[in-house]
Amino acid sequence: MSWKLFIGLTLGLVWAELAQAQTLLPTWVDDIAPIVHTHCAHCHHDGGAGPFPLMTYEDVFFTANMDVHVMQDGEMPPWPADPAYRHFVGENVLSDADVALFTEWYNTGMAYGDESVEVELPSFGPEGSLLESVDFVANFPAYTLPSNAEEYRWFVVPTDFNDTRYIQAVEVVPGLPAAVHHADIFVDVTGQSAELDAADPLPGFNGSTGWPTNTTYINAWQPGALPARYPDGWGIPVPPGADLVIEIHYGPDFAGQVDETVMNLEWVDEPEEDIRTISVGWLLGNGAMTDGPLVIPPDEITTFHQEAVVFNADQSLLSICPHMHLLGKSYKVWMETPTGDSIPLIDIPHWDFEWQFYYRFLSPVHVPAGTVFKTEGVYDNTVWNPLNPNNPPQEVTYGSLTTDEMFLVYFIWAAYQEGDEELVFGTVEDPATALAQPPQAEGLDVQVSPNPARGLVHLHWDGTTPVQAVVRARQGGVVWTGEMTPGANVLPAQGWSQGVYLLSAQGANQQRAQTVFMLTR
Repeated sequence: MSWKLFIGLTLGLVWAELAQAQTLLPTWVDDIAPIVHTHCAHCHHDGGAGPFPLMTYEDVFFTANMDVHVMQDGEMPPWPADPAYRHFVGENVLSDADVALFTEWYNTGMAYGDESVEVELPSFGPEGSLLESVDFVANFPAYTLPSNAEEYRWFVVPTDFNDTRYIQAVEVVPGLPAAVHHADIFVDVTGQSAELDAADPLPGFNGSTGWPTNTTYINAWQPGALPARYPDGWGIPVPPGADLVIEIHYGPDFAGQVDETVMNLEWVDEPEEDIRTISVGWLLGNGAMTDGPLVIPPDEITTFHQEAVVFNADQSLLSICPHMHLLGKSYKVWMETPTGDSIPLIDIPHWDFEWQFYYRFLSPVHVPAGTVFKTEGVYDNTVWNPLNPNNPPQEVTYGSLTTDEMFLVYFIWAAYQEGDEELVFGTVEDPATALAQPPQAEGLDVQVSPNPARGLVHLHWDGTTPVQAVVRARQGGVVWTGEMTPGANVLPAQGWSQGVYLLSAQGANQQRAQTVFMLTR
């Protein structure tokens, strides 16, 4: 074989591998944006519950090192319910393939992809709301917490409509997420809660002024909860002239901080005669315990059970929400029908106080009259529980404070109608159809010469400012990081293994570039 033919074949193989590397690399445009927008953006957007946005390529580029680890560890996105036990609407669980794809994207330099493509962003409601429409905003004057003690306080919001409205969805946006332990929402048609609010010199009132009147319970919010949404055309009635009351439980140690919690409501958009009325409530509690009372001794992992018939007529179960505090370890709920069928409802094998959701069934669950609901709850009152509020552990009993414990299950239901179990529900977490366009980065280039290279690699950066650059091996792993200045640069690649590498860089004003090169011997 002639030397010219040998060199030609060698270069052909090199460029074929380069082309394959470019083709096979996952990109933001084609692979990663759909994952992030489906599983992360509903919390991580401006005004959302997440502490930072994950909407654009730039957002994810600068958090990817953390993102990939919390994905691999299963910490994010949060979804405590076990999907192997029961599936729910809006189930936010990354598949192994999703995690592997994101990891590969990170390890190969976080390629953007086709620069001419404008990735569509999910759209959210006013102030980052996840509701399809915000028809009523229940807010109250800013409240400055007067002490470091825990406090239950009620805030009254008058309504301004002359006919009965039906609540389609409820969203609570806590003003002090760290301080707000939970929020309960209910209707008062008597005006008595408003009188107590007016009698207290501060916004709202607490037990020293009096106790509110709860005519109709609406919903509750716990840490991490997304909006509670009912099936289209189903809702909770709010009579004309009624007041909305928000009960907020503030945790300790927030004296002097200001809370401006807001509740957003979406009304059912159907004629009243076509609306199905739903009911809500905490149906399983201490009274249903078979091995109570709820007394959790120190230095032990303790298991408790509940068992009760809660309906004397057929019902359609729509949603479920278990509730525990800091010692909670796991919570499982199922039901046994009069005919002997055992129906799984929810299993949370690793309880997390920070993530308490309203889980909506994919279809209404038919509950025949006389069905027995059963539960198993496990509590960890040992030093091995990092959330244990007591060190050393102390005996903990049922109570309303954060450092007490609870053992409750909240349900949303409606009177059963033939065919309910055939219905299929939607979700407020579905990708939005109204889309905005992200800002586009300036199209820039980094050139490598020679390519393939041996030893030193010469780079030319077309940008106008210095940028941070990273080189990753095709097999994974960072091999070099440093600054790349405008114009000529030299990459010290002596000692690197032969193979394919990807260089990516991003700087101010969204300047970015990436290129693939090969090292030979």
